Amino acid sequence: MKQSLSEQKNATIYQYQLVKRVFIHSELIISHLITGAIFVAFQMLFYQMDGLFSALLGFAIVQFLHLLILLLTFIRVDEAVDRQWIWRINPPWIGFKPANEIKLSLFRRVHRQLFWVGLCLIALLYPWLSASMMISLVCWHMWLIVPRMLLSFVFRKQRKDGVLRLQTKEASYYHR
Repeated sequence: MKQSLSEQKNATIYQYQLVKRVFIHSELIISHLITGAIFVAFQMLFYQMDGLFSALLGFAIVQFLHLLILLLTFIRVDEAVDRQWIWRINPPWIGFKPANEIKLSLFRRVHRQLFWVGLCLIALLYPWLSASMMISLVCWHMWLIVPRMLLSFVFRKQRKDGVLRLQTKEASYYHR
């Protein structure tokens, strides 16, 4: 009898209640992709092939920079579940995103750090970069992070202890 009670005490029961769901419309995704295409066209128009090279290389460098910042950020996180991030190319979540649900407070903190630390690291590289490469790094960084920052803004009034789930066409906030 004592053993079954202790087993019940350690049992985990997940109960989620959907509080808010944000649908990401196709028009928003298309406009986000068109913005990236306009950026590449701008680079090619003003800097010719150097602009195209800077745009492509800048995208790869920003992805590596985001990975580096995420790894450094999660050194301090105790929960291993929160460390599971995957790289996806599904708009608008292009780049690294949580593989599973993530606490809203952790999502907001990580993306705030990703935004500011990323901008600071790009600014540190300013003396050694060409104008086209600097424009590429800043624009790709902003292009990748703005959808997530907007999501943080949308869920700003929700309780911080809830969880956020990112899917291709929607973002859902659940409270336990």
